[in-house]
Amino acid sequence: MGVQENYRVRTGFEGKMVVVGGIDPAATHRRPSGVAILYDNNLLFLGKAYTDNEIIQPILNYKPVAVAIDSPLAYADKYRMVDLEMKRKGFRVLPPGWRSMRMLIERSLRLKNVLEGHGIAVIETHPLSALKNSGCSFEKLVELHGISISRRISRDEADALIAALVAYYYVNDKAINISAPDGIIYLLPRICDGDIH
Repeated sequence: MGVQENYRVRTGFEGKMVVVGGIDPAATHRRPSGVAILYDNNLLFLGKAYTDNEIIQPILNYKPVAVAIDSPLAYADKYRMVDLEMKRKGFRVLPPGWRSMRMLIERSLRLKNVLEGHGIAVIETHPLSALKNSGCSFEKLVELHGISISRRISRDEADALIAALVAYYYVNDKAINISAPDGIIYLLPRICDGDIH
């Protein structure tokens, strides 16, 4: 039994084999952003980027069908209704109205517009909450999906990889969505319990 078959047995989930991506953007180009691209359980790209072009270029090179971004994708003075729904469910999110968050949102919307212009679906996620909802540690999540990482990775890269897995489950209609009239935040389903059917 190969790696791919093992992965499908371990997760109990057989999804479409598609290219997906995840971005953990920094608010400015002075700090590193994380970018991850997956094809099924194969890690095609995982790295840090600084400029918008450095974030976008590897994504356009691999042409994913969907990308999940770790950022609010709408402005708000304080919390959005969807953020409050997240908080009600026990997930800790920051208010989009903070100055640093507004800078992050501005950049993320710019990235979103470019990617959507190339026919790529873009969704909002929150990797820390996605990981919490999965019931897994990061190491267990990676192991269960048969993803091989041959080096030590940064927190930005880890969050981008979680975001890419959210995009994978989204494409396969298995992601959990926390929704309100002003937005949707996608999370991983419960995985370590095997409760994803």
